[in-house]
Amino acid sequence: MRILSPAIPVFMLLISFTGRAQGVLSGGIESQTALYRGGSFGSNNYLKLDYLNGRFSAGMQVEYYPEPLLGYDLNLKGFGVPGKYLAWTEENWSLTAGDFYDQFGTGVIFRSWEDRTLGWNNSVGGGRATFRTTGDRLSGKILYGAPRRFLGYAPRQVAGGEVTVRIGPVSVSAAVVDRIEERQSDLSSMLALSWGGGPFTLSAEYVGKKGGHAETAVLGFADRGISASMTFRRLEGMLDRTGMNYLPALCQQQVYMLATLNPYTTFADGEIGGMGDLFYRFKTWKFHVGGSMIYALPSALVGHDTRRLCYRDINIDVEKKWSRKFKTVAFVSIQENSPSHGQRKATNAQNVFVLDGLYKFNSRYSLRAQLQYLYSEELTKDWMAAMLEAGFAPHWSVHISDMYNHGDTREHYYEAGVTYAWNALQVALSYGHQRAGYVCSGGVCRWQPEYTGGILRLSYNF
Repeated sequence: MRILSPAIPVFMLLISFTGRAQGVLSGGIESQTALYRGGSFGSNNYLKLDYLNGRFSAGMQVEYYPEPLLGYDLNLKGFGVPGKYLAWTEENWSLTAGDFYDQFGTGVIFRSWEDRTLGWNNSVGGGRATFRTTGDRLSGKILYGAPRRFLGYAPRQVAGGEVTVRIGPVSVSAAVVDRIEERQSDLSSMLALSWGGGPFTLSAEYVGKKGGHAETAVLGFADRGISASMTFRRLEGMLDRTGMNYLPALCQQQVYMLATLNPYTTFADGEIGGMGDLFYRFKTWKFHVGGSMIYALPSALVGHDTRRLCYRDINIDVEKKWSRKFKTVAFVSIQENSPSHGQRKATNAQNVFVLDGLYKFNSRYSLRAQLQYLYSEELTKDWMAAMLEAGFAPHWSVHISDMYNHGDTREHYYEAGVTYAWNALQVALSYGHQRAGYVCSGGVCRWQPEYTGGILRLSYNF
């Protein structure tokens, strides 16, 4: 409780205010505190409050890092209120002053967002106005401000606007964004088109800026138990050192332990590729086949005049519900990754095999087990992993897992933990030995150093 104490006076002040005024106060508390072997510690703490009264809303986010968790930037250390806003919303327009998040198109040209798993928050502090006509045939927004940097603001500004026209199943959007730093302007523009008819959807987007451009196209289909999607993307010169764009990796976002060991990260200097997914459901069976292939462009490589492989994968998973109590998932992932993004011809290949089973004894008790194996002749070679999770609804769950590198280092990476949930409160305590590697969320990754220790996680929403 001492860790969150700097935010308590502000919280009590708002509680007192809303107790005298009409309106609704909502928010949440999130805290992660780790004690590492050797005596060091880290702690990330967040308090978010939002107040709504008719068309008026206001809010703030308080953050406190006595010592940031390992893998998070040390410049976050300290206490601050990096998020605060006032907003007025009418039926066809709105005004916001303060810190806000927004996105144009798919986010390639501009996206401000928060992901606490990654330690990422690039909210914009400034002003925003939006409008839309009745029926949403015409809508738009304009914004201006400074992006967040650590607990303050970066010495740069971003300004932009987006307009969308909808005619039946067709939507056309155009946007312009200017990044301003030391009086230097970096202008970019976007044109996007989307269409939906029957079981099909189609969208395409072009983003251009000085020295770079990006093209994205997505085709989707869904009808009677079958769905499919195909995505194509080409990037060239799209590295944005201001961090105000969104370039997730164009490949499956893995969830199993061994399948996440060597994830792909987007090569913003220049890549071209595509991914596809096919889902089919038949009675008690669910099938999924997906894959991606990404190449580095010659313009982004030194001394090469042809495309070089960056990443390739094939993923197959089959889910079978054997009864009301028992279901299994069989998963295979075949991956090939270039650690140099194609600069060197050598690649690392790995094949991952997973068997995942869940058995529900009754409405309260369940048991989940996983067995995983990774085969590779590169990097640290072969791995095996296992996980066991027991659920005691509605409050408790416990788990234990281990990854063992028997192909090279002979090292175990283990974790054991317990979770308690009650209404909107969740408390989790775990201890383990974590491997150094990338932690990914939504196709974006951060580096996590190796550590051994315990972590206490708490979250409460109200």
